[in-house]
Amino acid sequence: MIAAPQKIKAVVFLIRTTLPSESRLVNMSRLPYTTHMNGWKFLLVTFGCKVNQYETQSVREAWTRLGGTECEKSAEADVILVNSCAITGKGERDARNAVFRLRREAPDAHIILTGCATRLFAAFTPRKDAVWAKPDMLVPQEEKWRLLKGPWPVETDESDGSEASRSLRITQGENGFPPFSIAAFKRARPVLKVQDGCAHRCTYCIVPNTRTTPSSREPGEAVAEARRLFTAGYAEIMISGINLNQYGRDDARFGDFWDLLRRLDSELAPEFAGMGRFRISSLEPSQLTAKGLETLASCRMLCPHLHISLQHASQAVLKRMGRGHYTTEDLTNALIRLKRHWPVMGLGCDLLMGFPGETEADVATMLQFIAQTPLSYAHVFPYSQRPGTPAADFSPQVPKRERLERARRVREAVAEKRAAFWQAQLSLDTVAVVADAADGKSHGVNEYYVPCRFEQADGVRERRGILQARPIALTEKGLTVRPID
Repeated sequence: MIAAPQKIKAVVFLIRTTLPSESRLVNMSRLPYTTHMNGWKFLLVTFGCKVNQYETQSVREAWTRLGGTECEKSAEADVILVNSCAITGKGERDARNAVFRLRREAPDAHIILTGCATRLFAAFTPRKDAVWAKPDMLVPQEEKWRLLKGPWPVETDESDGSEASRSLRITQGENGFPPFSIAAFKRARPVLKVQDGCAHRCTYCIVPNTRTTPSSREPGEAVAEARRLFTAGYAEIMISGINLNQYGRDDARFGDFWDLLRRLDSELAPEFAGMGRFRISSLEPSQLTAKGLETLASCRMLCPHLHISLQHASQAVLKRMGRGHYTTEDLTNALIRLKRHWPVMGLGCDLLMGFPGETEADVATMLQFIAQTPLSYAHVFPYSQRPGTPAADFSPQVPKRERLERARRVREAVAEKRAAFWQAQLSLDTVAVVADAADGKSHGVNEYYVPCRFEQADGVRERRGILQARPIALTEKGLTVRPID
């Protein structure tokens, strides 16, 4: 495992949680934590949302500062971190399967499970005689920030002034916002996390049970990190959170999300407008107020693209989902007003089909909404019954086969809208593309969130920033574009 010239006392680390008593002891291996941990290797496995990707990157940077080296193969790793997701039943199963696979591939590695599926894993009872594996450490989501101290949080002497000891003095912010931060990103378009947690409790959603209570990032910290990323050469930043509608509710000094967006734009546009841009991860229709629309229209660094957490077009279904505080009319009216400022805009939605009590009339309402709305894409999910949520006990439940069939029909309708939007892009003189050459192929997305591939890779792979290009052809995967010198 880890050989180090200097060791300090290792102890079993007990995270104070409300996990079941039989799972409360979360560190089942007694590995040494040292002030000189050079030579150890770690592997990071991430499932789920962009916030998870952000938090994994923060841990990556922290562990590298502590002397660790990231590796690509599980068999080479001394430590493996699985950052899990529980938004669907499949996501939870993916976490369990990953632990089992990684234990088989790396039997001597120290495996840590964290993220939203951790509590569900602790409470999971496998079938009798089932073959499965447990991680060595369970770190629930609200304690994930402790991993910034290292893969084996233990009691230690912080008085020696070493880099490892200094890194141990990481604490949560005054308002409880987890102290994650990043200076780089594995992908071409980094995430800027500004909010965590959700207290809305939609009837189908497990997230309020697995994430922390809502907390917001101090605006100055968000501005500083965005500036750091733009200065490092990144050209597009995704502003993200678990529920951006709840930004600032824990601290009135921060204002709401629109106040944060205005501050990001006003402080960074003088230096980076034209060289960098922002994209918003997801909004609710209820956020598209007069203040919100005015902010969207006035921001100089914002992509003309919105992703809306709509879920359904039927008001009856939305009320059963616990989302009756907005209507599709709210979204339609906001889009009409926004079109004055964004004559061309990308528009995506999250759609959930087969919710308990959904009828064929509700499906027809959804299909009609899609036909009448300028969608450019949508993420369509069949309803996943999640134990512990109110909707799991709703009646009648839509049979799984019918859920899948309804989701298929909606995807087909969305595909037609996407094809029409992509076709219309060919009439544009130019688009602004942020290229991603991480895999050796020159591709990226334009400001409307349309996938773009460059006609010729030569001369593009090494270029960073926002590249002006002319659409010249359409393929099944998006636009083919030609760079404009």
